[in-house]
Amino acid sequence: MRKTAFVKIMELNFMKLGFRKYFIALIIIPFVLFCNINLIFADHNTFLYERGNKYFQDNKYDEAILSYEEIIQNGYANWQLYYNLGNAYYKTGKLGKAILNYERAYELNPENEDVIFNLELANTRAVDNIVTPPLVKSVNKVKYFFGMKTVTWLTLCLYFSFAFLIVIRILIRKRSIQRFAKIIIVPVAIVLILMASLFLIRVHENSTVKYAILLSEKVDVTGSPAEDGTVLFSLHEGVKFKVEDIQGNWAKIRLADGNVGWIKNKLFEII
Repeated sequence: MRKTAFVKIMELNFMKLGFRKYFIALIIIPFVLFCNINLIFADHNTFLYERGNKYFQDNKYDEAILSYEEIIQNGYANWQLYYNLGNAYYKTGKLGKAILNYERAYELNPENEDVIFNLELANTRAVDNIVTPPLVKSVNKVKYFFGMKTVTWLTLCLYFSFAFLIVIRILIRKRSIQRFAKIIIVPVAIVLILMASLFLIRVHENSTVKYAILLSEKVDVTGSPAEDGTVLFSLHEGVKFKVEDIQGNWAKIRLADGNVGWIKNKLFEII
């Protein structure tokens, strides 16, 4: 039997509808699977974190370290995790690893008193007492007073406040409001410039400047990237330094007091 034009149109519409359903399914199903996988991983990481905390409370520090490290290997980390991991390493006597994780926790939450206290406590146990010049120390205190997230939010809030004041000056004709906006806009602009400058400095440092912690018990720092290089001085576990260059298996480092030298790059870990 020959199909009528109406039947053909209906079949075509059903085919289109079926194709749309198939197309929507192709989009939705992977999304749902992705969300479920993330939830599974999140649940597993929560289990690992709670298990690590239980091990720590039971003085099983090596087991706690394994649980915390597995979470990091899964791609999840926050300041609490690094802080707990630092505590576990500190309890096992691994000073370099403890300071490394305290530093990572401090980068994410520089305002937390527990992180600051434990980092300072661990640094007092380090053999090398690298003296930071007073001016550099003061600048760093200002620069790292807020965490990166706080700096970002403050910069955005100041920017929108400044834009809002500009709009008020242009659109609202009431003298009292214009006078208020005129008084406020200058200090807001100054603080915005300062905060935006701090934001750009921090972004630049995060992308280009690398600090590291020495994990070996003792290392001889040489004047060149070679085994037979002249030994300039020695460093011990837990010392912090800036990594300025990498050449093969060697890294050029700079200490807070300005001393420069070369060590093997397998002896430290980037913060």
